[in-house]
Amino acid sequence: MTKIYEYTQQPHFWIVHDEQGYWQVPARDNGWQDRSPFVGHAVNLREVADLGGIDLGIPEGSTADPFTEEFQSLPGLSLSNAQGESAFVTRQGAQVVSWKTADGRERMYMSASTGGMTRANEAVPAAAIRGGVPVCFPQFSDRGPMMKHGFVRSFPWQVAAAPSAQSPSVATFFIEDDAQTLQIWPHSFHAEVGVVLDAGRLVITLTATNRGETTFSFTAALHTYFRVDDIRQVELQGLQQVRYQDATANCVEVVQQDASVTIAAELDRVYMSPPKKLVLLENGQPSLHIEQVGFEDTVVWNPGPVKAAALPDFPDEDWLRMLCVEAANIITPVTLAPGQTWTGSQILSIQGR
Repeated sequence: MTKIYEYTQQPHFWIVHDEQGYWQVPARDNGWQDRSPFVGHAVNLREVADLGGIDLGIPEGSTADPFTEEFQSLPGLSLSNAQGESAFVTRQGAQVVSWKTADGRERMYMSASTGGMTRANEAVPAAAIRGGVPVCFPQFSDRGPMMKHGFVRSFPWQVAAAPSAQSPSVATFFIEDDAQTLQIWPHSFHAEVGVVLDAGRLVITLTATNRGETTFSFTAALHTYFRVDDIRQVELQGLQQVRYQDATANCVEVVQQDASVTIAAELDRVYMSPPKKLVLLENGQPSLHIEQVGFEDTVVWNPGPVKAAALPDFPDEDWLRMLCVEAANIITPVTLAPGQTWTGSQILSIQGR
């Protein structure tokens, strides 16, 4: 749906948001023909309905829903690049649920029995999508008073910049506070997820801005589910001598002694101040390089066979097919004063670039 905003930093222009993204449009009749991409920050926009009699000349076709595709019945949109790689991002949660590299391999785990917001059921908040890269904000897990992992993963997001013929490998999504979110978390915020599909590399960036008048704090994570062939043949390297909280043992603190993290049963750990680069190995060979920027903790999780059997949206044997390695800020919450912005990224690559 097309929306028109006043740009508080430049009053002689309107900002129009359509399925292609944000446009800066001169505040005059037929200004649409001289539009240019908007490069300011969406936090400075105020939605308006009255343009004072000005007809910008916006074509009627600009109201199309950008989430025209589906992945396991979940509406979303896809990205692609010249190497034949692809990614899919859902409307719900701005969640990357698929990343296929040039070798044709699917790198993201996605449960075949996941819930989520479909065209037939658009209830908000929706059941969480089990797989891909859920965005946990403004609370990680049950470490706080609200719903597990916060609410933004269960709400629809909007498109700030859609993939286009000129730029098919980049997209940006956003969510802001509204009457419904304020009932859950009484703060005015703007959050964005940026997705960039480079050759052999996927970059996911989470940005949070305090657009209110009071300071707030939050915890957050990019809860990434990686698809593996057999978890019993997987190692995660780079965490030796790093202290972690063991969530399977009342968060007792332990130091990682082994050179690699391996999985034989349920594992749920928050590694504190870990190295920024880790390597995922399968059958002794590097499979993925995992880097994080702006995040201060790393979560490693697999439900193991017992918990997997108890999860209604997770096939019993799929604990063998996935591993979560999450970029997170958990131990020390992020605090933002009014107007401040925080950014964190997870960079995934097949060759460590």
